[in-house]
Amino acid sequence: MNIYEADYGIGPLMDVEDTINKGIEKLFERNQQEPGFDGLWMNEYGEVLYGSLLVAAQAYLIGSLRDINEIRKSLGLGSITKQAAYKVHNITAQNYSLIDLVNSAANYFKHRDEWGNDWPDNYTTKVLEAFSVTGEFPINDVQQLIEADYGYTKITNLVSEWRKQLIDITKNES
Repeated sequence: MNIYEADYGIGPLMDVEDTINKGIEKLFERNQQEPGFDGLWMNEYGEVLYGSLLVAAQAYLIGSLRDINEIRKSLGLGSITKQAAYKVHNITAQNYSLIDLVNSAANYFKHRDEWGNDWPDNYTTKVLEAFSVTGEFPINDVQQLIEADYGYTKITNLVSEWRKQLIDITKNES
């Protein structure tokens, strides 16, 4: 086993996800206790909480890709690009994978205030549009897609599955 196969990044990401999920639970408690804290407020807060989780997941993806390329190097294989690696997932929309969606939603979250109401024509927005994420609360829409529509109750399950799949592909190539 190559040292880079050990997934040292998933534990911290799981902790971040658990903490954010507790924050989301607090939103529901607050909604029950404060009449003015309605669905609109919950959506606004939810966007920030889940958007932060997506950015943490994006960092995990980048670290995993670095590890996978180290494994590839040790096996005498060439590197895999971020674009090619992010395509490796069985759930797709218009040739964009669910991993592309995680990455693009994180980019959207980081840059949304720069865009205002007019989304630029770029890779990020093309991926979001491919998955029909164009509503008032796009980050919450992404959460709905990942959790309810595609059955990943935790984003850590999705990204760790992707990492394992890329490692298996790498081993089979050697």
